[in-house]
Amino acid sequence: MQVTVIDANGKVGFKGATDTNGVFATSNLQPGHYVVQFNAKNAATKGNQYLMVISAGKKKVVATDVSGEKFSGGGVAMRIHVGAGLKITGQIANDQRIASAGSLQYKIVGGQRFVWEAAETGSNVGGRWVEASLAPARQIVRWDQDVLRRFQDRGGEGSMATWDHHMEGGGY
Repeated sequence: MQVTVIDANGKVGFKGATDTNGVFATSNLQPGHYVVQFNAKNAATKGNQYLMVISAGKKKVVATDVSGEKFSGGGVAMRIHVGAGLKITGQIANDQRIASAGSLQYKIVGGQRFVWEAAETGSNVGGRWVEASLAPARQIVRWDQDVLRRFQDRGGEGSMATWDHHMEGGGY
């Protein structure tokens, strides 16, 4: 994959190719806004979906489900702001390397774990891949303040199952 990094004035800050793992890195860049352009002339990209990640320091931009046909057409571009003394690093990975652990779907790209977040009911945001550290917490039980206070007051008196049984009957 060919990578071109262009600053806000149209000056090329980096031009090169990703390595065999789809990884690239620029040298340190001047602070400012940059566009990272990806192109491929290889027909092997067609018919595949790709996950793309670029970062500059703590800033990170992720694109999921990018069609391989786009790389050989006009290419794919991503914008990122670069702070002082930073470089842009990135990786492009075939999106088809997916594993499951129970109901959780995940994939590892460049050592980072991404999880599939299904679309929420009533939301206009569809399902998407999200870096695991940014994904919402799962399997959280929500208690109101009174129930939690009663549970704390009864701490150490029987099991949770017993406590739940008494709570359902309204005994406390």
